[in-house]
This record gives sequence, C-alpha cells and structure tokens, in this order.
Amino acid sequence: MFSRHFLTLLFVIASLAVRAQDDEPGSRVGSSIIDDSTKNVYGPTTSLYFYESDFFRNNFTLHTLDTAAWNFHRFNYVQRNNNFYQDLGNIGTAIRPVFTEVTETIGATPGFTAYDLYWNSETVKYYNTKSPYANVKWVLGGKGRSYARFTFTRNINPRWNAGFDYRILQIDKITARRSKGDRTTKSNYFDFFTSFQSKDSLYSLFFNARRDFIQVDENGGVQTSEDFKFSDLFLTQNIQTWLTAAESNDKRGALHLFHQLNLASGLQLYHTSDLYRQINRFNDTDPTNDYYDFTVVDSAKTRDRTEFKSFRNEVGIKGSFFKAFYNGYAAVRQYSIDYKYIYENNFFLDTKKVEPYVGGRIGLQVDSLVEVKGWAEWMLDDRYMVQGSIKTKWFEAAAKRSVSTPAFVPQAYRGSHDLWINRFGNTEGTELKGNLIYESKRFSIYPGVRFSTFRNYIFFKEDTSAVGQKVLPYQTSGYQTWVSPELNISLTLFDHLTLKGQGIYTRILENSDDAMQFPEMFVNAQIAYADIWFNGNFDFQAGIDAHWKSSYYAPGYDVTSQQFYTQKRYLTPSFPVIDIFLNVRIKHARIFLKYNNSLMLFSNYGNVPTPFYPGIRNLVDFGFDWSFFD
Repeated sequence: MFSRHFLTLLFVIASLAVRAQDDEPGSRVGSSIIDDSTKNVYGPTTSLYFYESDFFRNNFTLHTLDTAAWNFHRFNYVQRNNNFYQDLGNIGTAIRPVFTEVTETIGATPGFTAYDLYWNSETVKYYNTKSPYANVKWVLGGKGRSYARFTFTRNINPRWNAGFDYRILQIDKITARRSKGDRTTKSNYFDFFTSFQSKDSLYSLFFNARRDFIQVDENGGVQTSEDFKFSDLFLTQNIQTWLTAAESNDKRGALHLFHQLNLASGLQLYHTSDLYRQINRFNDTDPTNDYYDFTVVDSAKTRDRTEFKSFRNEVGIKGSFFKAFYNGYAAVRQYSIDYKYIYENNFFLDTKKVEPYVGGRIGLQVDSLVEVKGWAEWMLDDRYMVQGSIKTKWFEAAAKRSVSTPAFVPQAYRGSHDLWINRFGNTEGTELKGNLIYESKRFSIYPGVRFSTFRNYIFFKEDTSAVGQKVLPYQTSGYQTWVSPELNISLTLFDHLTLKGQGIYTRILENSDDAMQFPEMFVNAQIAYADIWFNGNFDFQAGIDAHWKSSYYAPGYDVTSQQFYTQKRYLTPSFPVIDIFLNVRIKHARIFLKYNNSLMLFSNYGNVPTPFYPGIRNLVDFGFDWSFFD
C-alpha cells in the first residue's frame, strides 16, 4: 500500500513539475507565439466565492480560492475540526462534539444528531467567475478509505452564476474487514446552487438544493471478555464484532431560497424559505442477536424508520446605517414527525404544529479594529435564544443563552428494540467565552477561558444494573457547570519552522446526575517546516501533528437509537495520536501524503475514541486536488 501510494505521488509531482517548468518564461518553443499574459489570464483570483451570510449582513466579501498547501492533509472530519469531535474510529461513522455546546435551534428537532456534522459542514458557497471553474479532490486512504469531491461552477452572465458540488465517501471497515470493498460507510452528497442580481442591484436571489445519504454498516463494537486488554481491540485476526447484518441510514434533503428587494438606500425587504426533510432508519436481518437487550417489535427483520419535516418562512427588513447593520424579522415554521410504530392521533406530543418566531440581528464594523455582532430570536413564550460577540485586535469575547424545545426522540420513541415515553421540559444553556490576542511576526499567544452551564439537560445514560433496556433518555433537574481555561500559541523560527500548540483544561464544577463527561486535558500540537520555491509555483509543508487527551469516560454509542450515551463502564485510554505529513502545491494542484498514528509502530494498541470502537491503525493516506479555470 505504501509503495503504491508513494510511486503515485512521485509520478504526479514529476508530471506537475514538468508542466510548471514548461510554463516558465523562455522555456516554451512550439507555442512561444502565445505570451504568458495571454495564457495565464484565469486562475484563483478570477474565480472568487462568497457566502450568503456576508451578503445578508451587507458585508459582501469576495474570497480567493484556497490553493495553499498548509494543512491540506487534514481531510477527515475529526482532524479538520481540530479533534473536537468523537467518532466511531472511522470516517463517515456516527460523530459528536467532545464538548457540549449551547444550541441555536430553539424549536422542535427530531433528535437524531449522530450524522449532523456531515450535513452541517457542507456550507454552500456562491461564486463569481470570469471563466468556468472546476475542482477535483480525491483521497486514497489506507485500507480502502476513499473520499472524492467534485465542484463545478460558471457565470452564465456577469450577474448570474450556477454550479454544483458532489461528494462521495466509500469507506472500508477497519475492524473485521473481510476483503477490499467491505464497506462500513457509503455516502453521496449533492448540492446545486445559483445566485442572481439585477442590473441595477435592485433585486438579488440565492437558491440552493441539497441532498445527503449516509449508509453505515453497524457492528456494535468489538466483543470482549471481562479481562480484556486494549490491544485486543486492534487484533487483525480472530476479532469479532457484535453485529454483522445491521445498517443505519441517514437521509436528508433541503431547499433554500433567499431573495431581497432594495427599497431605498440602507433599507432592504427580504424573504427566506427553508424546506427540510430527514429520514433515519435502522435495519437488521438478525433481530435476535445477543447485542440487543430488549425487544419491542417481534419480527423476522428489524425495519425502524422515523421521518421529520419542517418548512420555515422568514420575512423581514434589514439595512445599514453608517457602520451599523440592523435587521428585524418574523417567521413561521411548520413541522411534522412520523414514527413508524407510534400512532400519532391523540398522542401527548404535538407531532404536527406551527411555530411562530420574531427576532433581529445587529452588527457594527469599525474599520478593521472592532467588529460587533448580535442575534436574538423569541418564540413568543419562554423559549428564546440570544447571542453576541465582539472581536478586536486585542481580544475576542462571545456569549450565548438559549431556552430550547426538547427533541422528539428523547421524549418518545418506539422501535424494534427501544421504547420510552417522557414528558420533558425545556432545556436551558448558557455559554461565555473570551480570549486575549497578541500577534507578532514570529510569536502569537491567545490565552482564553470558556464557561458553560446547563439546566434541565437531556441526555442518554447507560444503567448496567437495569433489566431489559440499559440505555434510556433522562432529564436532569439540577445543573451542569464547567470552566475551561485555554492557551493557544504559535512560534516561528528561522522564517520557515512553525510550532503551534493548543491546551485546554476542563474543570467540572457541578454535574447533576453525572450527565457530562469530558477529558480533563485536551492538547493539539504541530511542528512544521514550510517554504515556497520556483517563483511561487511550488510550495510545501512537512511536519508532525499530535493530539492527546487525558483518560475519561467517553460516551458510548447505541446503534438502534443512533444515540451517544453517558457510561461509567469503560475508561478511554489516553493514547497520543501522532501523524507525519507532507503537503505540496504545484501551481493549481495540491498533493498530500500522511502516515497516520505512527506510534503504533511501537505499540500493540492505539486510539479508542468510543468504547469498544478502535481508531485507525498506522496507515498511509494519499490525496490530491486540482483546479481548472478554463
């Protein structure tokens, strides 16, 4: 595997280097009649992108495409989010944040969040291009872990652009893999986007359609004995998992429309419409497996299904007054949920309802020194969300507070192996965070702190002494409060060698019902050498990434309900994850080579992010992306 990836890497680098050399002035022979200014008209500076959120706040900013080699190797979802997420050890599996965050959604939600990150990370970009733009990204991960992404966009005319993104995940199992192509995850994501602006900029429109489907072969974790060792989880032979025929599906689709009309200078009328659908399934052809501790629906096959729909319309005014932005709106959101095994008529929960909202946003931009933002939303009862932030050259601070509706699944669920009915109340959450900023050419430091508290928090918990169902939802009556001092530093030596570090210490001050479990220490570090050669046509970064967190009772995962749960049975080991990487950019192409979990060369076990789900071994990943501008 290593030799094949290495030879492929050398071939691609050599091919690109030859092309880059051919483009140098004076090196062309047969086509020297075309000068460089004619040939190199299009590039990253002629295909620009922007976000709807910036346009909405009247802070329209065109961004240059990212073609830098820096940290290009961080392609998986945990590492691209600086290790602040916990998955089941492989790409495309169930995933959750390590540290609980205050929600911004105060209305009804389905409660299936294990695959949220794969959906939420696909932020739609809109483009303004002088020529057709396409980008191909392909990652060949060790042991059959493949990721591919294709983007295409072009301006139909100077005021109208359209394009699409397509992403594929084909991820082989890392535990009990029978052969090549024995997948644990298969996923297809697609979006179409378009933006339009009238000649006089009186009218603007943004539209996108998105769809994502994730299919995961669930194994329930590795079977172990009472006296097992961590190394048993990483055996390559004679290893057994609990489930062999189970499958989870998460299917989502959305339509989004935003359009606005300029009524006067500094005043716009807008309308936003969002249609959303989410379907979660759990299937198994072996419903009598010993993994299941409870049976509700006695059937030859498990076929659980839950569908959630919502349709939100928001109408409001917005505008700018000098350096200030203002916005006020009213919104209506319809939702419905369909349980396969629950008859919703006369049910105690409102499975179909209309939610009213009012809210507003503010902003203030004082040159590049001070930026202030705020957002508040109210549901005309005791549910609300308010947040604000300030960013200056010297410090950053943010605050968020919400009282939100309990999700559907913790309140009521009936599946083949799960059953509960609860009357939960609203959840309260508050978060305060801030940090100081000192930046210089060679040294930067960002000391900060985060304070979080929750009340009436809803969570899933394992009770090993229970007869029957051992994982059930609970709502605490007390508080969960913790404080997390944090330090980020960056040091550059000899202009090219950079050392970066991040350390977080978390102290839980109050923890009613032991609802929260966090690592006491959380560390990210990187040492890398980077340089740019050949008149800017070739740049590279080579170095080492390290991540470590202290031992803690990491949440377990219940496959039938697709929920992470608090447990006190398994203490996750504090194993450092150290990756060696090389990133290269040659003109409009980027390449990376990464050796994962290098310490497993000297150890018989590795990282275990979730109880009984081992992480990836010491594997080699290779990937590239190539941008085309004409």
